[in-house]
Amino acid sequence: MTSADAKALARIQHAGQVDEAGEPFIEHLDRVAAAAEIRARHARQAGLSTDVDAIVQAAWLHDVVEDTPTTAEDLRAAGFAEPVIEMVQLLTPSDDGRTCAERVAALIASGNLGAILIKLSDDEDNADPYRAQPEEAERLERRYAASMVRLRKAAAALGYTGP
Repeated sequence: MTSADAKALARIQHAGQVDEAGEPFIEHLDRVAAAAEIRARHARQAGLSTDVDAIVQAAWLHDVVEDTPTTAEDLRAAGFAEPVIEMVQLLTPSDDGRTCAERVAALIASGNLGAILIKLSDDEDNADPYRAQPEEAERLERRYAASMVRLRKAAAALGYTGP
């Protein structure tokens, strides 16, 4: 499977979904995948062992298990590689009652640089004030600020020096 396959599946599974600002949800996935690809390419150029296409695939699919009927088993059956599925699972909130901060801590503890770069890209897009209703913009920026600092530090601890 390729990032084009992941994009196609994401488009199908998220068809008709909109974000908090009423925009097509697929636009969020497009921005996250683009940012994650830039980060993954930077990591690769810096000599870190990263599979750029696997990271882009997981970026396209990072919300598919959370927000659609698709399961990790469905991704496996479709032919996505285990590293892609692992990143998607690391990025998918579970129903175990953990807070956002606890989920970020678990993601960081995994040491999975690809998933960390995707989560950083996702948080940056989610914190973008243009994606929210005006009265929500400041709350969203505050909500994601601490997470982004922790994710940047975790990526740096793994050798990542990029944006």
